[in-house]
Parts: sequence; C-alpha cells; structure tokens
Amino acid sequence: MITLQTLRWDNCFSYGSGNELQLNDNTLTQILGTNGMGKSSIPLIIEEALFNKNSKGIKKADIPNRYVNDGYNIYLSLTKDDDRYEITINRKKSIKVKLGYVTYWIVLQALWHGRQR
Repeated sequence: MITLQTLRWDNCFSYGSGNELQLNDNTLTQILGTNGMGKSSIPLIIEEALFNKNSKGIKKADIPNRYVNDGYNIYLSLTKDDDRYEITINRKKSIKVKLGYVTYWIVLQALWHGRQR
C-alpha cells in the first residue's frame, strides 16, 4: 500500500512559501475552504511531484506564484510497504529534480523510456 506522508511546497500557484501538510496522521484528510482558496492546487502539486505533470495540463511556467516569481519547491515523502521514498523538486530558471531514493529514480526512468517507445 502506498501512503503519502508529508507534502511541503513553496510558491506554487497562489501559495507563498512555507506550506506543509502531514498526510499520514489520519486515514482520511479533508481540505475545506471557500472558492479560490487553493484546495484543488494541492492534488495538482502532488501530481507534479509524482508524475512530473498534472491532470489539468498546466504548463511548468504557470506553476510558480506570479507575485513571488522565484521558482517553486515541492517535497513529498511516501511509503510503499516498508520502503520510504522522498521526492524533492526545486525549479528555478532551469528544471532540476532531486530524488532521495535511488530505486525510485530507476523506476521513473524505466517508466519514462517505456512511454517514449
């Protein structure tokens, strides 16, 4: 079973810096807020971390908060069975992805090469 643990992000969509969600404290996490508060941005941030794309087709150039204009950072930790994975994305003017678990990186590369065929 895959369990999302921690999501941290800075300057994504309408969010500024220093955002964090602990997703493993409960079996169910509910996000409440009025329209335009950024609720739907959170799954998009998770999709960017896991798949390097999002379901709304938002371009990488449109993800950073336009008022901060300093790139964005995403950190996601998760577990699958007994293995822990950490994904760190720091995007400024150039795209750099740093993954904390080597096996996960190998799996991502295999998936990517399979798609290009």
